[in-house]
Amino acid sequence: MRFEEVDTIMAGHDGPTVVAYKPNAKDVIFAGVNDTGFKVYEVDKYGQEHTGTEIQDQNELHVTCVAVSKTGSVAVGSTDGLVVLYHSDNTFDKILVRSTVPVRHISFHPSGNKVAIATDDNIIRLVLTADNSKIVQLEGHSSPIKTVDYSKDGNRLISTDIDGDIRIWNVSNTAPVPQCLKTLSNFIYHTSPDSFSHATAVWHPDSSCFAFPGKDKEVRVFKSGLWAPFYTLQGEHTQNVLTMAWSPNGYYIASSAEDNSVVIWDTQTKKAVRSEIVATPVTGLSWNPKENELALSDGYGQLRIWKEVIPTDNSNYPHPAQIRALPPSASKQPLSKTISSKIPNSQPSYVGGSLEVDNEATEVNDEDDDDMGDDVDMDDDEGEELEDEGEDLGDFVIDDDGAGYKEQPNQSRSISRRADPHMANVIEQQRQKLESAFEPPTSFQPGETPYHKPEKGKSFDPQPGERRYMAYNLTGAITTIFEGSHSVINVEFHDQTEFRNFHFTDMRNFSVGAISASGTVFAVEGKEAPKKSRVNNDDDDEEEEDDDEEDKKLNTLSTLYYRPHTLGSDKDWTQFMLPGEDVVNLAINRVSVIATTSLGYVRIFSISGVQRHLFSLENVVCVSAMTDMALIVYASGPSFQNQHNLHYLLMNTDSFEILQRDKIQLSADSQLNWIGFSETNQAATYDSAGILRLLHRQRRPYQATWVPVFNSKAYAGDRTERYWPVGVLRDRFVCVVLRGQNMYPFFPRPPVKDVPLQLPLLDLESEIGSLEEKVIRTHVGTLHERDEAEATNALDEFSETFAEADVEMDVALLKLINLACQSERVSKALDLTDLLHSGESVDKAIRIASHHRYTHLAEKMTHLKASKFMNDTEFHKEPSLADSFRSIPSLHGSTETALNNDLAGLKQIDSPRTYKRNNTFDMDEDDSYLDTQTSKRAKGFTFSR
Repeated sequence: MRFEEVDTIMAGHDGPTVVAYKPNAKDVIFAGVNDTGFKVYEVDKYGQEHTGTEIQDQNELHVTCVAVSKTGSVAVGSTDGLVVLYHSDNTFDKILVRSTVPVRHISFHPSGNKVAIATDDNIIRLVLTADNSKIVQLEGHSSPIKTVDYSKDGNRLISTDIDGDIRIWNVSNTAPVPQCLKTLSNFIYHTSPDSFSHATAVWHPDSSCFAFPGKDKEVRVFKSGLWAPFYTLQGEHTQNVLTMAWSPNGYYIASSAEDNSVVIWDTQTKKAVRSEIVATPVTGLSWNPKENELALSDGYGQLRIWKEVIPTDNSNYPHPAQIRALPPSASKQPLSKTISSKIPNSQPSYVGGSLEVDNEATEVNDEDDDDMGDDVDMDDDEGEELEDEGEDLGDFVIDDDGAGYKEQPNQSRSISRRADPHMANVIEQQRQKLESAFEPPTSFQPGETPYHKPEKGKSFDPQPGERRYMAYNLTGAITTIFEGSHSVINVEFHDQTEFRNFHFTDMRNFSVGAISASGTVFAVEGKEAPKKSRVNNDDDDEEEEDDDEEDKKLNTLSTLYYRPHTLGSDKDWTQFMLPGEDVVNLAINRVSVIATTSLGYVRIFSISGVQRHLFSLENVVCVSAMTDMALIVYASGPSFQNQHNLHYLLMNTDSFEILQRDKIQLSADSQLNWIGFSETNQAATYDSAGILRLLHRQRRPYQATWVPVFNSKAYAGDRTERYWPVGVLRDRFVCVVLRGQNMYPFFPRPPVKDVPLQLPLLDLESEIGSLEEKVIRTHVGTLHERDEAEATNALDEFSETFAEADVEMDVALLKLINLACQSERVSKALDLTDLLHSGESVDKAIRIASHHRYTHLAEKMTHLKASKFMNDTEFHKEPSLADSFRSIPSLHGSTETALNNDLAGLKQIDSPRTYKRNNTFDMDEDDSYLDTQTSKRAKGFTFSR
């Protein structure tokens, strides 16, 4: 059913409301803070005219929370501190608890004989329903508690508070006293006791994991036992998540947020099945325990019962209250063979979810079915070693060797239960979960976008008139417009003084493309040749055979096409791949065209089309290139639950030397979104968590490390925006700012924005933190630029530029020395002095120490100058690990200069990219650094090649 077709009932007054289904799946309970008592609505009579049954007593409760036991008993909590218990027929039973502060949440134990109660006095109370004099208090939260929830077995309790802390408690009957097993501090956004937000933390129906709202408008799921991140559901909500609920079978999560959105998540694909907007925030969510149905209550006091919330016309979406059945082909096989064939022996027993079946869990399928399978648990929720592993699966034996395995009378019942179809359903579910957990990473082209947003049930094939970006970088952009039998490709440059835009008709419908200052390159996978009818004619047989052979080559083989930017002496060229080989990734630099193929080959061509090199590298994910370098990212093994096993290879495509080979560093639970090179030829990556990293010391063997230089979430702050990478300048990140739900740049081509790089150091808000960040960032950049200059024999050419960078670092260091002396941090001031780059700078440091009357410090600085700087000349210390690399080249050389863009423009005034900068610093006359910070010098912005 479409959400717009759902009837809305005015069930109460404005304010926070809650909703819950009774276990009979026929009644829905609604309550609100600004109402008294609660109402019961019959699902079968639901409609705008249905008023429901109002349940009230002499207490006139203003209800904040509702809980329902498996027997149908109802417990409600109120703002005046009462917890009242009602029978399954909704008649008053007793007042269970009286508190002096409001009750915020209630959870029934799975047995129904006790409840957990969260209140504003920072205490959780466990109360027996039969004897409310038996109360156990759990203390540990330092702020009012928002929610509590029992695990399926009742041995664990999870709780949250308004400060964002999550606590997991051991409340099993075997424990001497309840105790806190784990505290996850500050994982949920901060809220207030009376807010619409429930800060809900809720267990998966099988207790294998739990979900809670994160601090970045997402739903986070943590693994039980490990208490560590499992996966994240994000990209739909633009404000904080208010509440959420698992479907009865755990396939889906329904969540609502402050932005008035309601999202139904598929926990297998981590994508949204439904995403709707309502007039006011939804504060209550509850799944029907037996039907494809969801109840919602909002801040206007409205109730909705959304039938067929999961689309029924798509077999990829199982029923939310049923376990997916085995396909017919699988049901014909003996169960033992199904198990052995579906679950590979090479995989560990820990597969990210609990394979567990009991009578209670399968009530969602058949309430009256008493013959259920034994418990089978392939996952230890406590992180302990599995005991009797495979015990329940050991009886699945087929007498296929004639040995005559005889069934004992007392085993017939056990085997019958193990062969129950419900068990087969769970095993099939586990197999699908296992397969999805090991999905390999998909390949992509840096800077490309899809024709349209991927949607469930919608073909990914383009429609005529749809367009997308094939490449988008600092040189320009390639766009293609699909027209069915052909496409129209447009190539646009950022700097049109050097190259002119052009377009052409693409009869092959190229699928990948790349652009650089050397030209553009395109490729398309092989296609099936159309069959042509032939007319027998002896005179034309030979000519027709030649034409057919050429048509077959053009239509069946994967094609690589290079096109220069100008129509001078350079000519375009085409290469055809081997039969059955498709081009997967493309890149182009000044000297080479790099193509990776489906056969696991990396093919390197010269710009003129000469085949230069070939080597094998399987599972390539993406490729980027610049000058004479190529960065190739590949998967060295299968990924597991969004933990990608990616490595990179950095090579010179002219000399074919491998400069570096190591692991790609990504943020936890994130994906690689982009790779490229900065304009100074430094390899870069950007992941889905918004972290930009540069490869530091990439030309030094075995010394390369990934340095984070930009955090998009920290830069965005409270703004709801994403940053789509275009390139990296010397000290800026060039990107397209995406707002709202946009995941890719739109048309017409949006403007780019350059944002400053900033290392995620500590205490960046203070002057000391910002100065330290400036020193480290400048130092990291200068080290890379020195290596590039040395590799291209251009050290002398850029010596003045490097000297200016040293002065810039010294200015910041002198400010830090002054601040250290002001705070009486003498040893810190001496350490900072050791980082200075010239004797003149040390003299200024000595003046600072004398100014603050640190005579002993000034003497030490004088000795340091004498030992470090001879004859007032600069002295750069050799790397401490240099001796260990004497047997190998200390620096990989290059024939292509990389510093002729932004960096070269600083010195070569006649260059087209001129930067007018004044970096002089008079050490003798200017003492302003003692008190004030020098203003930042803006750097000009133009695109590099």
